[in-house]
Amino acid sequence: MSTKKTNKITQHDMRRLDLAIGNWRLEGERAAKDGDKELARQYATDVEDLTAFRDAVARGELDAARDAADAMDTIVRDQIPVRLYHNLFPQR
Repeated sequence: MSTKKTNKITQHDMRRLDLAIGNWRLEGERAAKDGDKELARQYATDVEDLTAFRDAVARGELDAARDAADAMDTIVRDQIPVRLYHNLFPQR
């Protein structure tokens, strides 16, 4: 696959990740609005973790991105687009 096509695919996956992070943030805001402070805090932590992962990928720091993904709960890690995840963890 050409570098140009790879970059385009990565950009698409990063936009999908940005949308997932935004949706996760909205869920946290809903939890806070409903008075569930503990759940709202957990969503906020998850958003921070996903954002750290996203930023590491964007900087090309793939080892840091892998470490961030490994530290996430499964449900949070599942917000990472599958293709992007498999590009980082090809043997999994």
